Amino acid sequence: MARQLSGMRAAAGAAVVAAALIAAPGCAQEEHGEFVEVVEVLQEDFVDRDKLSATEMERAGIEGLLEYLDDPYTSYLSPERFEAFNHALQGNEPDFEGVGASVTEVDGQIIVLGPLPGSPAFHAGLMAGDVLVSVDGTSIEQLTLEEVVALIRGPKGTEVLLGVSRAGISRPVEIPIVRDTISVSSVHAQLHSSGFGYIRLSSFDAETGADLQAAIADLRGSGAEGLVLDLRNNGGGLVNAAVDVVSEFVPEGPVLRWTDADGNETVLEVSGEGTAYDLPLVVLVNGFSASASEVVSGALQDHERARIVGTRTFGKGAVNLLHPLESGAGLNLTVARWLTPDGRTIEGDGIEPDVRVGSEVDVRAHGRIGELTRDLCAAYEEEAESLGRQSAVAEALDTLCDIQPESDPASFPDEQLEAAVLELSRMTGR
Repeated sequence: MARQLSGMRAAAGAAVVAAALIAAPGCAQEEHGEFVEVVEVLQEDFVDRDKLSATEMERAGIEGLLEYLDDPYTSYLSPERFEAFNHALQGNEPDFEGVGASVTEVDGQIIVLGPLPGSPAFHAGLMAGDVLVSVDGTSIEQLTLEEVVALIRGPKGTEVLLGVSRAGISRPVEIPIVRDTISVSSVHAQLHSSGFGYIRLSSFDAETGADLQAAIADLRGSGAEGLVLDLRNNGGGLVNAAVDVVSEFVPEGPVLRWTDADGNETVLEVSGEGTAYDLPLVVLVNGFSASASEVVSGALQDHERARIVGTRTFGKGAVNLLHPLESGAGLNLTVARWLTPDGRTIEGDGIEPDVRVGSEVDVRAHGRIGELTRDLCAAYEEEAESLGRQSAVAEALDTLCDIQPESDPASFPDEQLEAAVLELSRMTGR
């Protein structure tokens, strides 16, 4: 009787897990029979049966399915992360207390997209491409993105110690940062010393278009005769926000196009309600400019409306749909691949700038190189004595593992911005 009850519980648990499977159209339920049978056997006879709760197995089934798809942009979002992500996209996330840096997850690593200008992270020397490895001396290897963000945020005036791995630096460095109140507006504008306007977009949310239009009006009022639009380290956001940005500068025509899984083509056009059709424009991009940033730079380039300055962009040509689940969690789902107005593919290729300035950075390689050098030098520390007789190898490893980070990267001249201003000067005859 006990065994029969156990079997009933196993069948119930199997049904829950099987419900997490996404069958192809027309696929019969019995085609999942072997999967259900495996779950039943596990729950019947597996020695560590306490590991086989229906909830945990359902989550494992989801994660396994998404891993099988091997799509870096399709992911499961916990209820907390889904809520935070959705709020950020709507542009209604309140100001918070933290360090002022955008981070994302790439290949299982938490990578800094870039510090906000003037933020505590910026002044402390945190750089785009830094891979976070610890917070306050504790490894974050097993933590989710939202868990890491929660650790970094904290009361204004308190200090957090971020351990980062950096490409070209052999050992992680620890960067102390004093938290402050951070404004989350996606648009930051000022009049450059050259007399041109400078606008940095840190993301693309529901308020970006309106805020950009207001910033342009303010800069025009201050006498700006040209504009630098800075999309560096901008990981993207809403497609509609990208359309709003392009619409400010292009009077007519497409912004992007894509074909979905059913073969249906969608073409998004500018609104025709822009205010800066006549304003000379240069756009700054780099290897951390992705998604909506590439939509904007690709469209402006195809329409010959702006000069693109910097390095090749990230190459994210996926159209994603944020799908809420009944549990409060969400699924960020790739539904199509988008193309520029002229039909150029972006996925894996990125946008090549008109004027190349700076060293090209591969975001994924950045993280892998940092991890490789970190592990190599840790192993060398353990085996240094036994390598003593191999002087050439030891000397090379000593050199590699003794590389130090730049003392104050935030104080370096911005060569890309200088090149953008020079390009604007040529365009306006100044």
